[in-house]
Amino acid sequence: MRIVFALFMFLAAVGAAAAPASARSAQRPSTSQAFIPQDLKRTIAEIERRFGAVQVVSTHRPGAKIAGSGNRSKHADCRAVDFNPPRGKYGQVASWLKANHKGGVGTYSCGMNHIHIDNGQSTRGKKTATLANDLAWSL
Repeated sequence: MRIVFALFMFLAAVGAAAAPASARSAQRPSTSQAFIPQDLKRTIAEIERRFGAVQVVSTHRPGAKIAGSGNRSKHADCRAVDFNPPRGKYGQVASWLKANHKGGVGTYSCGMNHIHIDNGQSTRGKKTATLANDLAWSL
């Protein structure tokens, strides 16, 4: 699985490098918390208060679509955050979110260590089948 993920990341990097600079900058994902909704900012702040600092890995991804469905991702509208919880606290953070967060919560397996939260309808998801599914669902 790690080889498949590494190949995916390599091909994504090659594709990004081949695109014109203007296209790369327009589609670059963001980790900025400046424009995410206040409810998600409060959730991240509460997680950090309870469990320790998190590393935000994705907020706004212009044009992001959910692979397999073609539907617009909440990341495209800056309504979702992917983050790495504090080391050793993935399960605790995920459980707390599933019990307390009013929006969507997504957890992953297959080597993906981040948690997804959004301010859409309350959904709880865990993808375990394949790395490709995890990558598709995390968009």
